[in-house]
Amino acid sequence: MDANVVALNRGYDQNFQAREQRLISTLAGYGELLVSFSGRLESCYSMDLCRASGVRFRAITLDNPTLSRKAVARAKRYCQHYGIAHQVIKTDEMIFSVHLGHLAEVMDPVRYLCQQLEHGDGPPLLMSASVEEMQEYLRRFDSVPANTLWLFAEQGMTNRDFRYGFHKRQLALWGAGGEACLSQRFSDIESLDRRHLRMVDMAEQMLFDMGLDGAQVFFHTLADRVTTLARVRVPQRMRALVFDMQPSIQKALQSAQFDLVTLDMVSGEDPQLLVI
Repeated sequence: MDANVVALNRGYDQNFQAREQRLISTLAGYGELLVSFSGRLESCYSMDLCRASGVRFRAITLDNPTLSRKAVARAKRYCQHYGIAHQVIKTDEMIFSVHLGHLAEVMDPVRYLCQQLEHGDGPPLLMSASVEEMQEYLRRFDSVPANTLWLFAEQGMTNRDFRYGFHKRQLALWGAGGEACLSQRFSDIESLDRRHLRMVDMAEQMLFDMGLDGAQVFFHTLADRVTTLARVRVPQRMRALVFDMQPSIQKALQSAQFDLVTLDMVSGEDPQLLVI
Protein backbone atom coordinates (compact mmCIF):
# COMPACT_ATOMS: atom_id res chain seq x y z
CA MET A 1 0.00 0.00 0.00
CA ASP A 2 1.16 3.55 -0.75
CA ALA A 3 2.88 5.20 2.22
CA ASN A 4 0.45 8.11 1.86
CA VAL A 5 -2.46 5.89 2.92
CA VAL A 6 -2.88 5.07 6.60
CA ALA A 7 -5.28 2.13 6.87
CA LEU A 8 -7.13 2.14 10.18
CA ASN A 9 -10.21 0.30 8.92
CA ARG A 10 -9.50 -3.10 7.39
CA GLY A 11 -13.18 -3.60 6.63
CA TYR A 12 -13.16 -0.49 4.42
CA ASP A 13 -10.07 -1.72 2.59
CA GLN A 14 -11.57 -5.17 1.98
CA ASN A 15 -14.84 -3.72 0.69
CA PHE A 16 -12.92 -1.30 -1.50
CA GLN A 17 -10.85 -4.11 -3.05
CA ALA A 18 -13.96 -6.18 -3.75
CA ARG A 19 -15.64 -3.24 -5.49
CA GLU A 20 -12.47 -2.53 -7.46
CA GLN A 21 -12.42 -6.12 -8.75
CA ARG A 22 -16.08 -5.83 -9.79
CA LEU A 23 -15.29 -2.67 -11.71
CA ILE A 24 -12.32 -4.30 -13.47
CA SER A 25 -14.47 -7.31 -14.43
CA THR A 26 -17.22 -5.04 -15.76
CA LEU A 27 -14.75 -2.98 -17.81
CA ALA A 28 -13.25 -6.17 -19.25
CA GLY A 29 -16.66 -7.05 -20.70
CA TYR A 30 -16.58 -4.15 -23.16
CA GLY A 31 -14.98 -4.51 -26.57
CA GLU A 32 -13.80 -0.89 -26.74
CA LEU A 33 -14.23 2.30 -24.73
CA LEU A 34 -13.58 6.00 -24.90
CA VAL A 35 -12.42 7.31 -21.52
CA SER A 36 -12.84 10.90 -20.36
CA PHE A 37 -9.40 11.78 -18.98
CA SER A 38 -8.93 15.16 -17.29
CA GLY A 39 -5.70 14.30 -15.46
CA ARG A 40 -7.46 14.63 -12.10
CA LEU A 41 -6.93 11.82 -9.61
CA GLU A 42 -10.39 10.38 -10.38
CA SER A 43 -9.59 9.98 -14.07
CA CYS A 44 -6.05 8.68 -13.36
CA TYR A 45 -7.61 5.99 -11.18
CA SER A 46 -10.25 5.04 -13.76
CA MET A 47 -7.60 4.85 -16.50
CA ASP A 48 -5.55 2.52 -14.33
CA LEU A 49 -8.52 0.20 -13.89
CA CYS A 50 -9.09 0.21 -17.65
CA ARG A 51 -5.48 -0.84 -18.15
CA ALA A 52 -5.89 -3.58 -15.52
CA SER A 53 -9.03 -4.89 -17.26
CA GLY A 54 -7.36 -5.28 -20.64
CA VAL A 55 -10.16 -3.46 -22.46
CA ARG A 56 -9.18 -1.58 -25.62
CA PHE A 57 -9.68 2.15 -25.07
CA ARG A 58 -8.79 5.67 -26.16
CA ALA A 59 -8.37 8.62 -23.77
CA ILE A 60 -10.18 11.91 -24.42
CA THR A 61 -9.18 15.15 -22.66
CA LEU A 62 -11.41 18.23 -22.83
CA ASP A 63 -8.93 21.09 -22.44
CA ASN A 64 -10.87 24.12 -21.20
CA PRO A 65 -10.27 27.30 -19.15
CA THR A 66 -11.01 25.64 -15.80
CA LEU A 67 -8.51 22.79 -16.30
CA SER A 68 -4.99 23.46 -15.04
CA ARG A 69 -1.98 23.14 -17.35
CA LYS A 70 -0.50 20.67 -14.84
CA ALA A 71 -3.50 18.40 -15.25
CA VAL A 72 -3.29 18.49 -19.06
CA ALA A 73 0.46 17.76 -18.88
CA ARG A 74 -0.19 14.88 -16.45
CA ALA A 75 -2.73 13.36 -18.84
CA LYS A 76 -0.30 13.59 -21.76
CA ARG A 77 2.60 12.08 -19.75
CA TYR A 78 0.46 9.20 -18.57
CA CYS A 79 -0.76 8.31 -22.05
CA GLN A 80 2.69 8.67 -23.62
CA HIS A 81 4.23 6.41 -20.97
CA TYR A 82 1.71 3.61 -21.46
CA GLY A 83 1.28 4.02 -25.21
CA ILE A 84 -2.40 4.95 -24.90
CA ALA A 85 -4.09 6.68 -27.83
CA HIS A 86 -4.94 10.18 -26.60
CA GLN A 87 -7.07 12.90 -28.17
CA VAL A 88 -7.14 16.44 -26.74
CA ILE A 89 -10.18 18.56 -27.62
CA LYS A 90 -9.68 22.25 -26.81
CA THR A 91 -12.43 24.75 -26.10
CA ASP A 92 -12.51 28.30 -24.72
CA GLU A 93 -16.01 27.76 -23.35
CA MET A 94 -16.66 27.63 -19.61
CA ILE A 95 -17.78 24.07 -18.94
CA PHE A 96 -19.87 22.75 -16.09
CA SER A 97 -18.29 21.42 -12.92
CA VAL A 98 -19.56 20.87 -9.38
CA HIS A 99 -18.08 24.24 -8.38
CA LEU A 100 -19.84 26.11 -11.20
CA GLY A 101 -23.34 24.79 -10.59
CA HIS A 102 -24.65 28.27 -9.78
CA LEU A 103 -23.66 29.88 -13.11
CA ALA A 104 -26.45 30.47 -15.60
CA GLU A 105 -24.37 29.78 -18.70
CA VAL A 106 -22.04 26.81 -18.56
CA MET A 107 -21.53 24.15 -21.19
CA ASP A 108 -22.51 20.53 -20.63
CA PRO A 109 -19.07 18.89 -21.00
CA VAL A 110 -20.39 15.37 -21.61
CA ARG A 111 -22.77 16.30 -24.41
CA TYR A 112 -20.11 18.60 -25.86
CA LEU A 113 -17.64 15.69 -25.98
CA CYS A 114 -20.24 13.44 -27.58
CA GLN A 115 -20.90 16.07 -30.27
CA GLN A 116 -17.21 16.65 -30.97
CA LEU A 117 -16.55 12.92 -31.21
CA GLU A 118 -19.65 12.32 -33.36
CA HIS A 119 -20.21 9.71 -30.76
CA GLY A 120 -23.64 8.26 -31.62
CA ASP A 121 -22.99 4.61 -32.46
CA GLY A 122 -19.31 4.46 -31.46
CA PRO A 123 -17.76 2.94 -28.34
CA PRO A 124 -19.34 4.04 -25.04
CA LEU A 125 -17.81 7.07 -23.31
CA LEU A 126 -16.69 6.19 -19.77
CA MET A 127 -17.06 9.05 -17.29
CA SER A 128 -14.63 9.15 -14.34
CA ALA A 129 -17.28 10.66 -12.09
CA SER A 130 -17.94 10.14 -8.39
CA VAL A 131 -21.36 9.79 -6.79
CA GLU A 132 -21.24 13.47 -5.81
CA GLU A 133 -20.33 14.60 -9.33
CA MET A 134 -23.06 12.54 -10.99
CA GLN A 135 -25.65 13.87 -8.56
CA GLU A 136 -24.66 17.47 -9.31
CA TYR A 137 -24.59 16.77 -13.07
CA LEU A 138 -28.11 15.34 -12.96
CA ARG A 139 -29.32 18.26 -10.86
CA ARG A 140 -28.15 20.63 -13.58
CA PHE A 141 -28.83 18.68 -16.78
CA ASP A 142 -31.59 16.23 -15.71
CA SER A 143 -30.27 13.19 -17.60
CA VAL A 144 -27.07 11.61 -18.86
CA PRO A 145 -26.45 11.38 -22.62
CA ALA A 146 -26.99 8.14 -24.48
CA ASN A 147 -24.02 5.80 -24.89
CA THR A 148 -22.19 7.14 -21.82
CA LEU A 149 -21.09 4.98 -18.87
CA TRP A 150 -21.10 6.17 -15.25
CA LEU A 151 -19.89 2.89 -13.77
CA PHE A 152 -17.91 4.37 -10.90
CA ALA A 153 -20.74 6.52 -9.59
CA GLU A 154 -23.23 3.68 -10.05
CA GLN A 155 -20.93 1.43 -8.00
CA GLY A 156 -21.01 4.00 -5.19
CA MET A 157 -17.52 5.48 -5.67
CA THR A 158 -17.33 8.73 -3.68
CA ASN A 159 -14.63 11.41 -3.91
CA ARG A 160 -13.02 9.85 -0.85
CA ASP A 161 -13.01 6.40 -2.47
CA PHE A 162 -11.34 7.74 -5.62
CA ARG A 163 -8.67 9.41 -3.54
CA TYR A 164 -8.05 6.22 -1.61
CA GLY A 165 -7.73 4.21 -4.83
CA PHE A 166 -5.41 6.81 -6.36
CA HIS A 167 -2.93 6.46 -3.49
CA LYS A 168 -3.41 2.72 -3.04
CA ARG A 169 -2.46 2.12 -6.68
CA GLN A 170 0.53 4.48 -6.24
CA LEU A 171 -0.53 6.85 -9.01
CA ALA A 172 0.96 9.93 -7.32
CA LEU A 173 4.15 9.40 -9.35
CA TRP A 174 2.25 11.17 -12.17
CA GLY A 175 1.69 14.19 -9.94
CA ALA A 176 -0.13 14.97 -6.73
CA GLY A 177 -3.48 14.58 -8.46
CA GLY A 178 -5.00 17.46 -6.53
CA GLU A 179 -8.10 19.35 -7.54
CA ALA A 180 -7.53 20.26 -11.18
CA CYS A 181 -10.68 22.36 -11.60
CA LEU A 182 -9.43 25.90 -11.11
CA SER A 183 -12.93 27.18 -10.37
CA GLN A 184 -12.49 25.82 -6.85
CA ARG A 185 -9.92 28.57 -6.21
CA PHE A 186 -12.62 31.28 -6.27
CA SER A 187 -14.78 32.02 -3.24
CA ASP A 188 -16.38 34.99 -5.03
CA ILE A 189 -17.80 33.61 -8.24
CA GLU A 190 -18.31 37.13 -9.61
CA SER A 191 -14.52 37.26 -9.98
CA LEU A 192 -14.33 34.06 -12.01
CA ASP A 193 -13.47 34.77 -15.63
CA ARG A 194 -10.96 33.50 -18.17
CA ARG A 195 -8.31 36.12 -17.35
CA HIS A 196 -8.42 35.39 -13.63
CA LEU A 197 -8.37 31.64 -14.27
CA ARG A 198 -5.17 32.11 -16.31
CA MET A 199 -3.64 34.14 -13.46
CA VAL A 200 -4.32 31.35 -10.95
CA ASP A 201 -3.06 28.66 -13.32
CA MET A 202 0.14 30.60 -14.07
CA ALA A 203 0.75 31.28 -10.37
CA GLU A 204 0.36 27.61 -9.41
CA GLN A 205 2.67 26.54 -12.22
CA MET A 206 5.29 29.02 -11.00
CA LEU A 207 5.07 27.64 -7.46
CA PHE A 208 5.36 24.10 -8.83
CA ASP A 209 8.50 25.10 -10.77
CA MET A 210 9.90 26.50 -7.49
CA GLY A 211 9.58 23.07 -5.89
CA LEU A 212 6.25 23.68 -4.12
CA ASP A 213 4.30 20.71 -5.45
CA GLY A 214 0.78 20.73 -4.00
CA ALA A 215 0.64 24.50 -3.56
CA GLN A 216 -2.70 26.10 -4.39
CA VAL A 217 -3.45 29.76 -5.16
CA PHE A 218 -6.86 31.14 -4.20
CA PHE A 219 -8.14 34.26 -5.92
CA HIS A 220 -9.57 37.23 -4.00
CA THR A 221 -10.24 40.90 -4.58
CA LEU A 222 -10.30 43.66 -1.99
CA ALA A 223 -13.31 45.87 -1.24
CA ASP A 224 -12.59 48.01 -4.29
CA ARG A 225 -13.21 44.92 -6.48
CA VAL A 226 -10.10 45.81 -8.47
CA THR A 227 -7.08 45.01 -6.30
CA THR A 228 -6.28 41.30 -6.62
CA LEU A 229 -4.89 39.10 -3.85
CA ALA A 230 -3.34 35.65 -4.13
CA ARG A 231 -3.84 33.49 -1.04
CA VAL A 232 -1.22 30.73 -1.14
CA ARG A 233 -1.93 27.45 0.63
CA VAL A 234 0.74 24.76 0.90
CA PRO A 235 0.87 21.39 2.68
CA GLN A 236 1.91 21.82 6.31
CA ARG A 237 5.21 20.04 5.73
CA MET A 238 6.26 22.91 3.41
CA ARG A 239 5.47 25.79 5.77
CA ALA A 240 9.04 26.40 6.95
CA LEU A 241 10.35 26.31 3.38
CA VAL A 242 7.70 28.78 2.21
CA PHE A 243 8.58 31.28 4.95
CA ASP A 244 12.17 31.31 3.69
CA MET A 245 10.96 31.76 0.10
CA GLN A 246 8.53 34.64 0.73
CA PRO A 247 10.38 37.28 -1.35
CA SER A 248 10.71 34.91 -4.32
CA ILE A 249 7.06 33.83 -4.08
CA GLN A 250 5.84 37.42 -3.93
CA LYS A 251 7.90 38.40 -6.97
CA ALA A 252 6.72 35.38 -8.96
CA LEU A 253 3.02 35.87 -8.23
CA GLN A 254 3.15 39.60 -8.87
CA SER A 255 4.57 38.75 -12.28
CA ALA A 256 1.36 36.72 -12.76
CA GLN A 257 -0.54 40.03 -12.33
CA PHE A 258 -1.51 39.64 -8.65
CA ASP A 259 -1.30 42.90 -6.71
CA LEU A 260 -0.95 41.32 -3.25
CA VAL A 261 0.23 37.94 -1.98
CA THR A 262 -0.49 36.32 1.38
CA LEU A 263 0.21 32.93 2.97
CA ASP A 264 -2.76 30.93 4.23
CA MET A 265 -2.00 29.92 7.81
CA VAL A 266 -5.09 27.75 8.24
CA SER A 267 -4.03 24.20 8.98
CA GLY A 268 -5.71 22.38 6.14
CA GLU A 269 -5.62 18.67 5.37
CA ASP A 270 -2.36 17.52 3.87
CA PRO A 271 -3.35 16.23 0.40
CA GLN A 272 -0.56 13.65 0.54
CA LEU A 273 -2.06 11.76 3.50
CA LEU A 274 -5.33 9.86 3.60
CA VAL A 275 -6.53 8.19 6.77
CA ILE A 276 -9.38 5.68 6.59
